[in-house]
Amino acid sequence: MQIPSSGFPYWLFQTLTTTNGAVLANEAGTQVKFDDPKVIEALQYWVDLGKAGIHPPGVVEWGTTPKDFFEKKVAMMYTTTGNLTNVKTNAKFDFGVAMIPGNTRKGSPTGGGNFHIFKKATPAQQEAAFKFIKWITAPERAAQWSMDTGYVAVSQAAYETDTLRKYGRDFPAALVARDQLPQSVAEFSTHDNQRVTKALNDGLQAALTGTKTPAVAMQDAQREADRILRTYK
Repeated sequence: MQIPSSGFPYWLFQTLTTTNGAVLANEAGTQVKFDDPKVIEALQYWVDLGKAGIHPPGVVEWGTTPKDFFEKKVAMMYTTTGNLTNVKTNAKFDFGVAMIPGNTRKGSPTGGGNFHIFKKATPAQQEAAFKFIKWITAPERAAQWSMDTGYVAVSQAAYETDTLRKYGRDFPAALVARDQLPQSVAEFSTHDNQRVTKALNDGLQAALTGTKTPAVAMQDAQREADRILRTYK
């Protein structure tokens, strides 16, 4: 199996920490818990998959993981739901989709992006932005976007359209991520998020490449994150 550790390692790591009952950051985004024993245990599990020969050693590339799956170099992969239509189109064999397996609980991090209307924009700009947001999130359009990509549709109304209902009946894999949402958690986010995330990513890669033990990697990441976040407390 492959869990990519380039590109978005913190995000893929959340599939392991969440299901081990750990939360990486508080809701205020002012404190992280990288050195929590449950977090270290989750990272040790990821490292141990490599030691057992179940997972490739070192860093697994985000971009090449789907191709490895298509070429049958890997039997199972963790990836974004946004790859689902790509897999449906290019996998020349039957495949399945499953929820993230749980240890102490089930769950997965959400992802994606947001639309923002800036309060300092002109009234005309705000009106135009809102018009675009309504257009792109309309149920039928959201349903088509979900089918074209594999991403979870942005509203329940999209799943109630005839278009997406039929697609879900014909291709049940398209509904797995949606059905996992009740157990899902927010994507990792803090103040000065880019720098804090880099501290975590560096720690993950250090452990996966064998440069540091999982415990030391997460303790070092914790110290760096504490240093970055101290002005926000």
